[in-house]
Amino acid sequence: MRIGANLITNDTTISILEVAPMVEAAGLDSIFQGEHSHIPVETVFPAFDGAVPDFYKRFPDLFVTLSAAAAVTTNLRLGTGIVLVAEHQPLRLAKAVASLDELSGGRVDFGVGYGWNAAEMANNGVDPSRRREVFREYLTVISELWAEDVVAHDGTHASFTPSWSLPKPRQTGWRRPGPPILIGAGAGPRTFADVLDLADGWYPLTGPTLVEDTARLRTMAAERGVPTEVSAVEMAGQMAGVPWYCDDDAARRHLLDAAQRYADGGIDRLLVGVPVDSRAHLEDALAVLADVSAACRRDPAQVG
Repeated sequence: MRIGANLITNDTTISILEVAPMVEAAGLDSIFQGEHSHIPVETVFPAFDGAVPDFYKRFPDLFVTLSAAAAVTTNLRLGTGIVLVAEHQPLRLAKAVASLDELSGGRVDFGVGYGWNAAEMANNGVDPSRRREVFREYLTVISELWAEDVVAHDGTHASFTPSWSLPKPRQTGWRRPGPPILIGAGAGPRTFADVLDLADGWYPLTGPTLVEDTARLRTMAAERGVPTEVSAVEMAGQMAGVPWYCDDDAARRHLLDAAQRYADGGIDRLLVGVPVDSRAHLEDALAVLADVSAACRRDPAQVG
């Protein structure tokens, strides 16, 4: 199983120009960072008793951030975790992702999701009750723009005349040209249908039923003859600064056991939240994750 770093960098943290080379030097697989175009003041945050934490107000532009990371790394995968597809104009989003993939030498993982902040969606012209259908239409259009020379579209939520969209992405997968598409959402029939119909993999948060949910998705994929990957996110401790797994031996052992369980359960990549408040804290976290990565590559019987 591959191990990557889930990031929340912004103007108050150490720079992505420092973080990305450190993650690559630690031998980890990838970085993933999310986005929000803005946070309306009326937002009720799902945690922190509804109050919006400062870091959540400060997401930088995702594609500027990942372009900077691409410029200072060589092999590190660059993940969008996640792009709120319905809140973008699909022609512009297709070009942004393709440009990043081309400039990075084919290192993008395109994590996408439906969104949860109704006020943010409304400010971006999206009816929150229709976000999934907008998401599906836009993602279909983006895949067509990557695959075809000339594309026209006359849909419910977007329309444009026959057009060229260049550059094309560097990567090409089994299903279509373009980087792997990973749908970030909770387990459920609609999510799994979208994963199998539109994407290359599932991008969930970790949880007590993750292994069972992954097995269910794998069974559905096998029945349809559709390859799929699972890249799970473990964010515990990230919002608090120094992650819990750096605190003591028992916490590190717990993380290692969890990672091995996920690896044995068929999960392809585990993205673990890391602190970016200081270089020292990040170094501590990356040292732990390097050990976890090495352990998960060994035979489980040898991990002690």
